[in-house]
Amino acid sequence: MSQKIFMLGLAVLVAGAVSANAQGRGNGRGRGNQKNNAPIRFQEMDRNNDREITRNEWRGSDQSFKVHDWNGDGKLSGNEVRVGASRDDRVAGTAGTDNFDYYQREYVFDDWTDRGFRALDYNRDNRISRDEWHFDREGFRRADHNGDSAISRAEFFAQDKVDDDRGDSFPFLDTNRDGRLSRDEWHGSASRFATLDANHDGFISRTEMLGTAAPPDLFTSLDMNRNNIITPNEWQWSRASFDRLDLNKDGHLTVEELKGTTTVNEPARSAAYRAGSERGLTEGRQAGREDRVQRGVWDLEGQMELEQADSGYNSSMGPRADYQTGYRESFRKAYREGWEQAPR
Repeated sequence: MSQKIFMLGLAVLVAGAVSANAQGRGNGRGRGNQKNNAPIRFQEMDRNNDREITRNEWRGSDQSFKVHDWNGDGKLSGNEVRVGASRDDRVAGTAGTDNFDYYQREYVFDDWTDRGFRALDYNRDNRISRDEWHFDREGFRRADHNGDSAISRAEFFAQDKVDDDRGDSFPFLDTNRDGRLSRDEWHGSASRFATLDANHDGFISRTEMLGTAAPPDLFTSLDMNRNNIITPNEWQWSRASFDRLDLNKDGHLTVEELKGTTTVNEPARSAAYRAGSERGLTEGRQAGREDRVQRGVWDLEGQMELEQADSGYNSSMGPRADYQTGYRESFRKAYREGWEQAPR
């Protein structure tokens, strides 16, 4: 009798151990699986519930997927789907690489870390004002959750648990290219979508996302102490890009150096580059003028011409890459010229 009781007790202990082990592995039951039951980003796309999002499961464009696939392994997992996580693979500055190429671009900010916050918070008041923000209007608009024209620490680090999907850009999300985002195209929180949808029509237009005003001149924005030069501590990109622009090597940037209008050590340009530049000037001015007159919306980054940047190109001109470089640089510069010269 005592042997039977002993065997029964042993069986209960074994069963308990097996159950606890199963819970630890995440079978969906018990307290041992609470961590695995935590919500993840893009959860509605995780069709097999393995807490990883493959490209086949992803609802959106290839560019959009690549934005979130931080390690480039072809799936979204770990910190890539953890609510509130930020990519932290940067070496220094915004990207730790020589990533600044032209002053007329609206650069996407991607260093949502303590390092990135401190780099932007010039006056050390624990908030990022519009004056301190030198990047794309869309990123600021998404992160400013309460709409007070400043990004608090809580908003910057998404401590309020609002998923604004700030790393993904409007063109990448707009998969059907109709110039607006539907709820199905949006990857962030429903509450953030509702706030950005200012007219409550069920879509986020580019105007609702960006506003209508032109972004500030980059040199003026970076020159925080208003002394008409930009020093390394005001520069938001890599030191390598700063040194490349500092043509006279005096340790600061003038407006001419930033905008590339100085003739010091001006590089020789190919015929293809010059041809692309000429075409870009013409079409950029036209686009800027039309956007202001017809739509009243600054939308340089939304210009389809900048994607291919080969309008008017033929092989007799020389390398396509040179043509595209010249076209993009001149188009961006000329867009602001056309915008400013257009009748209001």
